[in-house]
Amino acid sequence: MAKGKKKNESRLVYIPFVALIIVIVIFFAIGFRSSSPTVSAESAFTNIVKVSSVDYAPNGTTQVYFISWYGCPYGATLSWPLYLALTHYGNVSVEPHLSLAEPDLGGAIPGLLFENFQPNSSVQFHFYYIYNQYLNATPSGQPLNGEAIQIGLQELQTSAPNWVFNLVKEYQLNKTTVLYNNNQLPIALGSPIPHLVTTLIVTGPGGTWILLGYPKSLPPSQVISISHDPSQILSEIKSGNVPSPIEATSQTIYQVIQKASES
Repeated sequence: MAKGKKKNESRLVYIPFVALIIVIVIFFAIGFRSSSPTVSAESAFTNIVKVSSVDYAPNGTTQVYFISWYGCPYGATLSWPLYLALTHYGNVSVEPHLSLAEPDLGGAIPGLLFENFQPNSSVQFHFYYIYNQYLNATPSGQPLNGEAIQIGLQELQTSAPNWVFNLVKEYQLNKTTVLYNNNQLPIALGSPIPHLVTTLIVTGPGGTWILLGYPKSLPPSQVISISHDPSQILSEIKSGNVPSPIEATSQTIYQVIQKASES
């Protein structure tokens, strides 16, 4: 009898250690889950997604940022719905332009280069072109020499607010990936010439949204199918004959600006 009691007591000795191990396992499981990065269910590539509830805009304004380069086909594509959305908030000055020709996109993409914006509301627009037409130098002529990402970041850091620089760097080098040559790579690395891709950012009292590349609802080939002549497309828009794909995508951008403006 005493021997059985001693055996039971020896088993009881292990109970606290087993309980401690269980607690440690649960602690690390919870800690691992909370420290894992939160990944948006929807990629910011070709989609405009809300990435933060933070308002980076000063004094109750809504800020729209467009980062691109002169010859970018994606920037040319996005310029149409963005231009149309911005006309709700001020006077937009643009120049019709053709992007760098890319055979897999069907050639040069007709687009607009932004030149000025005069707001008539609390919405403000900022645009930055960080590379030239041919993606081999900055607009001022500094050669890229295989360092387009680093030089592009330097261009952005000297002209844009620090939070814009940080957001672009984070979403292009860490948080947004694309499939390129059968490898999943950060979007800035997903092309023959690694570089910062066109980015749209909207921020205001309602939070912050970001889009990388072109809008999914308006691929570059669809812009070409409307016309190869950017002046013709602009003339149609100004006369009120807005191509339906551009109109639909502009409404999406307009709605995001409205949401960002809500406190």
